[in-house]
Amino acid sequence: MASKQAVIRFLLLCGVIGLSSCASAPPQATLSRLSQAELAVQQADKSKAPEYARLELFTAREQLTQAQQAMQRADYAEARRMAERALVNAQLAETMGEAAQTRQAATELRQSIEALRREADQQAVRSQ
Repeated sequence: MASKQAVIRFLLLCGVIGLSSCASAPPQATLSRLSQAELAVQQADKSKAPEYARLELFTAREQLTQAQQAMQRADYAEARRMAERALVNAQLAETMGEAAQTRQAATELRQSIEALRREADQQAVRSQ
């Protein structure tokens, strides 16, 4: 009976040690998602997002900070969730910045075309 209790204690000790070693190391998927979010926020910072999508970029930065804080608390589920949100918002901010820049370029091109048309029309009237 004593050996049975010793085996049970040994198994419990192994289980506790196993769980504590798993709990101390963050999951690779969480680390990967956090790295992706950090990179996405950096890329959005370098794009037109600060000019055209400030709110989305601010939100991404805040969520990235929350993800980093969750990692420090070893709350890996929350860290991954916030990193995913930061990633999506950073990508959204970058895309919105690019779209706004494209719209602005299209507007300027349209205005140039209209100016050329007016000039061509004026020259046509003068030559008649």
